[in-house]
Amino acid sequence: MQLPQAKGHEMTVLAAMMNNEKLYHEAMPNLTTDYFSDGGLKYLFDKLTKTGSVTAISLKKDETQDSYLNLIDVVDGSYTNVDDFKYSLEIVKDTYNKRKLFYALRKANETFDNATHSELVELIERELQSFEYEDESIIDPSERAAVAYGEFLEELHNPDLAKGMPFSITTDSGKSFGLPSLDAALNGAYGGDLIMIAAKTGVGKTGFALNLARHFSFRQDYRGYYMNTEMRVKEMEARLLAQLANVNANEIMYRKIEGTQQEREAKIDRITAAYDWYNKSNLLLSRIPNLPLHKAKGLAKQVKSRYEKLDYIIVDYVGRMEIENSNMSTWDELYEITMQLKELAMTLDVPIFLLAQRNHEGNVEGAKKMMNECDAVLYFEPITENDEEYINQYHNPSQAELINYKIIKQKVRRDDNPHPIYVLYDRPKNFITEVS
Repeated sequence: MQLPQAKGHEMTVLAAMMNNEKLYHEAMPNLTTDYFSDGGLKYLFDKLTKTGSVTAISLKKDETQDSYLNLIDVVDGSYTNVDDFKYSLEIVKDTYNKRKLFYALRKANETFDNATHSELVELIERELQSFEYEDESIIDPSERAAVAYGEFLEELHNPDLAKGMPFSITTDSGKSFGLPSLDAALNGAYGGDLIMIAAKTGVGKTGFALNLARHFSFRQDYRGYYMNTEMRVKEMEARLLAQLANVNANEIMYRKIEGTQQEREAKIDRITAAYDWYNKSNLLLSRIPNLPLHKAKGLAKQVKSRYEKLDYIIVDYVGRMEIENSNMSTWDELYEITMQLKELAMTLDVPIFLLAQRNHEGNVEGAKKMMNECDAVLYFEPITENDEEYINQYHNPSQAELINYKIIKQKVRRDDNPHPIYVLYDRPKNFITEVS
């Protein structure tokens, strides 16, 4: 019995990743370095993971070892076609599973003569489970209970440890930022959460998402990845930095600073400071006009591998995503995308914020099935006359005058408070703050 290897198929997969961007993103969610049996191919896959979908020429630019330079050329020259890639990918995955079985059987063989039948069966099952159940597929209470109780005691004395990524913070000076009522509703954003943010066209769903990104990655130290399908990068940056610089976003975006000479100079100083803050932040932006599902999954895995840390993802927005070569109806395709994004959130152990479009009636297209996959669905919209009675009753007059928008908790699994969260949405500065 020999160690299962498929070096030729491993090379075919890597060659396709180097020569076809689509195949790169198709391979990424399916593989890790463990799937490669050859040390050089492991190195090459790891390099591709960290650098992205690039050609052999780009891979060789910063490579210093002759052996790897030659390997890149050999692998690059082995590229054939899409069908060969798909066949080889399945062979590589199957060989990886056979390799796990090989190690389990070898370990059993080492103790075969001195072990009973039941001990051997138990050993093989345990070894296979160590591969297959590294996640939480099977939780044994005899192993978990003591750990769980220790976690309970630790978090009992410090409840913040049990909280997800917080939607609000209070600085040392006592100033609060964010959405404390969203923390009360969700207790923060947890790994595996899929949270839908829905609004009508032009109402502010991207504004809401950018506020979350600013809050998580500028005011806190979380690594975020914002996949945008519509907006230019400069516009995203302008809308992110406007509130930090206390200027209108258009002044940054169009480079037209308003005011007297003294006011202009003060604004430019604040904008400069905001760009410095941006430089030190942990927010990764992208502009991807064409965002098929396999590419979104591949990019997310690439970010987590390259930066070794990924705390949340924002997808803006689901209506511009697609499943390539799908024969499903539009609504079934949207549901499938939502379902797979929920799976991605759980696999990567990060919350994903999914933006969605509401129609004229106020519903999300295909919403019922999509909402079933979400841990929370938040509608963002302007207030109406129907809100005035509640606002006047529960907010003091000076604060009530500031309220112009609300967050409706259309679905929240961890909260039973039915009331909206009332906020001030400063559109020119692209800033949302809760009004207490």
